[in-house]
Amino acid sequence: MIKRNRNNFPLIIVFFFCSINFVFGQQETPQGVSLNKNAIYANVGTAGLYFTATGYYERMITQSRKIATFAKIGIGGYGTIDEDSGEYILAQYGLLTGAKKKHHLEIGAGPAYSINDDDGVEGELLFTATVGWRIQKPGKNFMFRMGASFPEALYVGLGYSF
Repeated sequence: MIKRNRNNFPLIIVFFFCSINFVFGQQETPQGVSLNKNAIYANVGTAGLYFTATGYYERMITQSRKIATFAKIGIGGYGTIDEDSGEYILAQYGLLTGAKKKHHLEIGAGPAYSINDDDGVEGELLFTATVGWRIQKPGKNFMFRMGASFPEALYVGLGYSF
C-alpha cells in the first residue's frame, strides 16, 4: 500500500502557482507595424527646360524588416518652355530599404510608353528609372517623396497609403 504524505500538498500548490509565472512571463515576439500595402501619390518634377506631373498607384509585394518590394503604375504629362507637350504611362518594379523605419531609400525601374508627343516620339517604348528618398512611417497614411527620375527629372511628391 502506498502511503501518501499530505505535508507536501501545500508545497505542490505553491510550485504550481509559481510555474504559471514562468509560463506567462515569456517575452512576446512583436508583430510590428509594417508599411501599408497600397498607396496613391502624385509627383511634380522639373529639369529646368521641362516640367512634369505624374499620378501613381503602388502596391507592396513583399516586406521584411530591412527591405520591401513594390510595383507601381503611373500616368503623367510634361510640358516644355517651347510649348511642346506629351503624355506617358509607366510601370516600375522597385525596392524600398528600411521597411520598419520612417526614412527609406527607394529605387525602381521599368518600361514607359509615350502616348502622345509633339516631337513625334509618340508610341515609343522608353525605359524609366527612379532613385529617391521617401518619408513614410509604418502603419501611417502620409507619404512624402523626393528624388530623381526619368521622365520626371527632379521631383517632389505627396501621397496617401492605405
